[in-house]
Amino acid sequence: MVPYSKPAKSPADLVQQLKQRGLDIADEARAERYIDNIGYYRLSAYMYPFLAEPKTAHQYKPGITFDRVLRLYRFDKKLRVLLFNEIEKIEVAFRADVVNTITDRTGDIFWMTNPSY
Repeated sequence: MVPYSKPAKSPADLVQQLKQRGLDIADEARAERYIDNIGYYRLSAYMYPFLAEPKTAHQYKPGITFDRVLRLYRFDKKLRVLLFNEIEKIEVAFRADVVNTITDRTGDIFWMTNPSY
């Protein structure tokens, strides 16, 4: 195992690091709150598409703002909520179908507690 050698950084330190890498941050206190509440590493996944090539240099494309990163994060969050809502409907319908089908075939409404099934 390779020991992790990077020091922990505060949200304020991370905001400064992002600014040094070219990310435009209009309201530093607001960015610190988002980093504190969401987490730097979770947000960094949404920052990745905005990195200039080579991405290993960790420099942002010109004109990229923290707000643009947040818009991508919020879009993903809304999409996830919509998808989970639809997946939940499918799951409930599938479970009901399984319960009803097996109950019809066995004639036993307690089939799921019967070890013979």
